[in-house]
Amino acid sequence: MVLVYNILANLAHSGLAMRSAYCPRVSDAKALLPLLRAELVAAAPRFSLPANVSVDLLPIVEDGVFGYELVPSRDAHTYLTIGFSEWGAAVVRRTLYSADAPGALRLAAASGKVVGPGSAARRNRVQQRDSAFANLSDAVEHAFSQYLTILPERPREPIELQVDLHRYLDKALDVAYEHLSAWDPFIHFFGLPLEAELGFALRGTRGEHGELVSRRPDMWVLRWRSPKAVVFEEWSVAIQDSAASGAAASA
Repeated sequence: MVLVYNILANLAHSGLAMRSAYCPRVSDAKALLPLLRAELVAAAPRFSLPANVSVDLLPIVEDGVFGYELVPSRDAHTYLTIGFSEWGAAVVRRTLYSADAPGALRLAAASGKVVGPGSAARRNRVQQRDSAFANLSDAVEHAFSQYLTILPERPREPIELQVDLHRYLDKALDVAYEHLSAWDPFIHFFGLPLEAELGFALRGTRGEHGELVSRRPDMWVLRWRSPKAVVFEEWSVAIQDSAASGAAASA
């Protein structure tokens, strides 16, 4: 956990971290996402969801919070995001979609899903509430405990998180940083399903830009353009079988 707070201290002291549009650098993302996910994987079996409901993790940066959105496999009125604020605190964000008056603005998409005109559950006003915690483990416990009220149906089963696709992203971020360490660009996560296939946008502080794209889970492409250099790299990554190594240990 010392590493986590050293990284967060660097975020808190960076100029970009003080702006509402902040995004993590690649170096921060490649360190913080696996650490956050390891906490989630370790805690998940102590909590439950209705039978036949699962939760996916989507990397996201939204209104000053960087981490994972927890997206259940069925519609809900409340969605959770857990991660780190631009000030370095562990945060759980509750986003509530509540019915509003006719004629009000309506969402075009929510949690990465297109909102149809007939979806009453999505004709709503977004209400957000952030809760800050002294440490990450407390934030994780709080987030998972919310599912007793968000999805209260029974029977229930322990939460099991699938993390292999995220481990491919971990490896891809490691390789991308090796090629771009001279710039250590900011990386955007919009919290969209299959976002890796669309490409994660990269940007530097002086107009440099690029993207990190997944051709398939184990194949990645990096494009980067700056006034002094153009980078184009393509590579494959391999991960150890989580069934052999233990999902929590390899998260």
